[in-house]
Amino acid sequence: MDVSQLGSKLADYIRSNNITIKDFSKRSGISTALLSQLERGLGNPSLSVITSIARTMNLSVSSLFKESFTLESLVRRVDEQPTIIDTCKSNLEFQLLTAGGKSSEFDLYRVKIRAKTETVYYPLSDLNSEEIILVEKGDLSICNNQGGEVVLNAGDSMRLVSDYRYKIKNPSTQDTSALYFVSSHKDIFKKRML
Repeated sequence: MDVSQLGSKLADYIRSNNITIKDFSKRSGISTALLSQLERGLGNPSLSVITSIARTMNLSVSSLFKESFTLESLVRRVDEQPTIIDTCKSNLEFQLLTAGGKSSEFDLYRVKIRAKTETVYYPLSDLNSEEIILVEKGDLSICNNQGGEVVLNAGDSMRLVSDYRYKIKNPSTQDTSALYFVSSHKDIFKKRML
């Protein structure tokens, strides 16, 4: 258990609600001495103390230990969006649009598909993730390994189910771009492209 994280949330709560440790003590039934220790990141609180703190703050116990963040840490600035191009085949270019670090449950990419190219069949991520593609500009064909094919125009989106392997085609003479949503962080850049 990270007591410093608990202490930080306790201090933030006291400060943002414009109350004192003594006020919090009266509301929670926890001694001011223990609250003062916890606020400084010291001590080893029991489950009943943690539960009382959570109840007083109107939070779940688990939310007391969630990773803290700032609004700025959730922003990925345009100049911080890495672009990854496959070193063997440069027909796809991925740009990571989301920030959030290890705890993020999804990622959003902008994918540029070069004109008159296609990928090989592969899962776009792994078999356990949810995927959605949304065409921003141009038209794309999505083919699965069962022989199905569908054309997506600008503004169209498609859920990619994990039971199939997919191929993306850009038959036009212009580059196409799409937003690609993946439900959890996966290394999709190691796939070999045509």
